[in-house]
Amino acid sequence: MDERQAAIKHKIRAMVTSSESDEISYRSEWLGYLPFPVFQWVEYQGESFSSDFPFDWTLEDLTSLERTGFLETLEAYENPEDHFDRDIRYRVHVGNV
Repeated sequence: MDERQAAIKHKIRAMVTSSESDEISYRSEWLGYLPFPVFQWVEYQGESFSSDFPFDWTLEDLTSLERTGFLETLEAYENPEDHFDRDIRYRVHVGNV
């Protein structure tokens, strides 16, 4: 785990331990034309909090946290016609390193 992933893990852990739910959701979408980038965010109970993540975070950071056992995929959806349209629901295992 690198420094960026450690910072993301810390933010997720702080969010989840401050409330009763242990689930977060990753979402992404693209408006479909330039100059607009792909938008991605992480939500907790319907509210985005990933603006507190390091600027250059990616989905691969969450995948890495899943490999460590901190996150567990509960449900994943990718629009078959638009691979930028994704929704992944995770369970957070706060006790995991």
